Parts: sequence; structure tokens; C-alpha cells
Amino acid sequence: MKKFWFRSFPFLVTLLFVILLLALSGSALIGKKVIGHLIMPAGLLWLTGFMAIFRTGVKGAARGGLVAVWLLYSFAGSPYAGVALLRILEEPFYVFEQPGEKLDALVLLGGGTGLSPGGRPALGTHGDRLTRPVILFQEGLVGTLITTGRSITEAGEDRLLSRETSLIWQGLGVPPEAIIEVPEPRTTSEELEAVAKLIANHPEWKRVGLSSSASHLSRAMKEARSQGLDLIPVPSDFRSGSLIFSPLYLVPQGRGFRDVQTALWEFLGRMM
Repeated sequence: MKKFWFRSFPFLVTLLFVILLLALSGSALIGKKVIGHLIMPAGLLWLTGFMAIFRTGVKGAARGGLVAVWLLYSFAGSPYAGVALLRILEEPFYVFEQPGEKLDALVLLGGGTGLSPGGRPALGTHGDRLTRPVILFQEGLVGTLITTGRSITEAGEDRLLSRETSLIWQGLGVPPEAIIEVPEPRTTSEELEAVAKLIANHPEWKRVGLSSSASHLSRAMKEARSQGLDLIPVPSDFRSGSLIFSPLYLVPQGRGFRDVQTALWEFLGRMM
């Protein structure tokens, strides 16, 4: 009986942990979502790691290592951690969401598009980057829209992000003559170097905005200044909105891994 108890202890502790999460859910609907996340690969790995911590025969440094790995995994997949890290990057740009005066031109850095199975340009995961400039144009707050970039991943260099963006903009009602495509650049630094040359050829542009995901804008503005550009930040694609407390967000999940990685990637870019 004692041997059975020792073998069952990790499972029983994990079962109690799951019951606690469900009890904190507050409703059957949230409880179902918690269960759903727990049986997804990320959730199952999380529970397996939790169970391993309580295995008999694991002692001292080994148990401490398991706890550290489990906590690190919990952090990496936590929506709460993702939102907190993204807020550090995005909060300085909250006040710039809506331009106070009309912009002569607005530069949108490449990204935010995807391709349909038939090869048609479509809004990607960061699609707000594309729709925000169109809204500002339709509100009369932007004169010329500038789109940049080409892909260096996925379909290769022949996939012109600037062209995809331009086609989507035209489909949303922006006239072709109000759009300038800059397809050559592949990186943020190359994009802003090309933008600097374009602006030099348009002395009539007095107020030029720079648009990108809010989390990326700090690094982009720094690169713009290194090119001698004095651009006005126009953020989009905010991802640092507040989350209510819920056990649903305690379970590691895709959103958490995505947001944590996005934020850490930007921090890494700052250091580099």
C-alpha cells in the first residue's frame, strides 16, 4: 500500500492541481477552455513537467532543476508574461496612435501580409499594420502611402511584400497614384536607407510618418534616426492590452509563446 501511494503521489498532486485550476475558472465555459488548453501539446507538456517534479527518487539539485525548467516553460508560454513584455515596448507609443496633424506621407515597413492558397495577397497575423494606414488615408490624415520590403523567408526573395501591400490597399479603395512601392529592401535598415533616398527626392514632404507594429517601432525609429530621418511614429498592431485574471491564461499556450518571443526578439534587436 505504501509503495502504491508513493507511485501515485505525483499523479494525485497533478490531479489536485488541475481541480484547483478548474475551481478558479468561475464558470463552466472557462473551465472547458482550461481543459482544452491542458490537453493541447503545450498544456500536456506543462502538466507532465509538473508531475515530474513530484516523482519519488528525484532529490536535491535534480528536483530544483525540474522546478526551474517548469517555471521557465510556464513563463515562456504565459500570455501574462507576453503582455507585460510587449507593454514595455508599446507603451511609449500609446499617445501616437492617432496623428494630431495631417502627414504628407506615411511609410509602412514590410510585413503583415500573407498569401492565399491561390497566391492572392491577404492579411496576415499582423494585418492591422496594413489596415491602419488605409483608415488614416480615408480620414484625410495621410497624403501618400509608401510600402516597402520583400521577403527573405518563406517563398524567397521574389515575394514582394511591398507589392502585396499595395494590392491590398488598392482593393480597400486607395487609388494607385497615392501609393509608392519600394520593393528592393529586405531588412529594416535597408528599408529606411531606401526611404531616406526617397524623401530626399520629395522636399515637399514636411511631415512623414513611420508605421509598423508598435512593438517594433522603437527599434525602427532608432534606425530611422541613424539614417538622419526625423519621422513621426504611427503605431499599429498593439498586443499589450490588459488581461483579466483567469486560470485559462496560467496554462502555457500559443499566444503566450508568440508574444514572449516577439518581445524578446525586439529586445535582442536593440542589443544587436
